[in-house]
Amino acid sequence: MPSILDLGRYFELANGIVKDEQYENVYIGDVLSFAISHIKDSSIWITIQNNVNVVAIATLREVKAIILTEGVKPDSDMLQKSIEQQIPIFTTELSHFETARLLILKEKEDKNEAIL
Repeated sequence: MPSILDLGRYFELANGIVKDEQYENVYIGDVLSFAISHIKDSSIWITIQNNVNVVAIATLREVKAIILTEGVKPDSDMLQKSIEQQIPIFTTELSHFETARLLILKEKEDKNEAIL
């Protein structure tokens, strides 16, 4: 399984929280009310939402890390709460699609699986 620690190779860590834990799923979505009922535990969450409510939902759903795409940076409340809750936040200039594609390609590469 992929590790949260590996995400630091591809994305910028925004809050200094380093964890060597495995994640099992990836959730991509920006509508918080929808995310709360659809994120599976032990997921990473790809979103452009950058406020403290994201961390609250991440805590409820046992999200392992958050990746903010499109160059979005966490606001100060989000950063503070993520540190309190020990949830790593990564940032990237990539789109949701490009971020997910990178994660898929790296996972397949790590498993020595064919790309197609």
